[in-house]
Amino acid sequence: MHSPLLSLKGLCFAYPGAPTPVFDKLCAELPAGVALVCGDESRGKSTLLRLLAGQIQTTQGTIEWAGQSLKRAQVAWFDPADPAREQQVVQAILAELVSPEKLRGSGLLQELGLEAHLGKPLYQLSTGSRRKVFLAAALAQDAPLTLLDQPFMALDQPSVDALLRRFATWQGCAERLLLIADYLPPAGLALSGTLDLDGLR
Repeated sequence: MHSPLLSLKGLCFAYPGAPTPVFDKLCAELPAGVALVCGDESRGKSTLLRLLAGQIQTTQGTIEWAGQSLKRAQVAWFDPADPAREQQVVQAILAELVSPEKLRGSGLLQELGLEAHLGKPLYQLSTGSRRKVFLAAALAQDAPLTLLDQPFMALDQPSVDALLRRFATWQGCAERLLLIADYLPPAGLALSGTLDLDGLR
């Protein structure tokens, strides 16, 4: 395994009023490439991504990127369930989340079949198409750390295949990490690391 890019050191987090913490001094290291955080339902997969994205804050511990504190600007992650965006048109959402030049250059609109939906408000889209909007925004950013929560959920097979081809470009990469939260690893992809939250019981 190569030197870690992402390091979690003594990470602690508990939701207010919860009887037990989600994480109690979690330590982990993940190298560049494609990595998986897995575990059963309610084991903290989504919570960990939200902590890494800076949406919620740890109560103790540090999150480091290449030996320095992880900065929000280094992370690409968007919540497809954000209710504040329901009335927004897809094209406006994408323009807000990622530069139009990066999005056009990425080819993701074509690969994920989003071109026909650009003029529609988000609430008119199917669950799968809604998720593809935010997948495209995250992937087009080309950030050092990209976080995806169950990226294949509710997607059609052509879009799943397009994502797998896209994810393969992270393999062998020395300076970027794609961290996927899911129950099972993506089919056909060699993982650089795995964080199994069930093993923390």
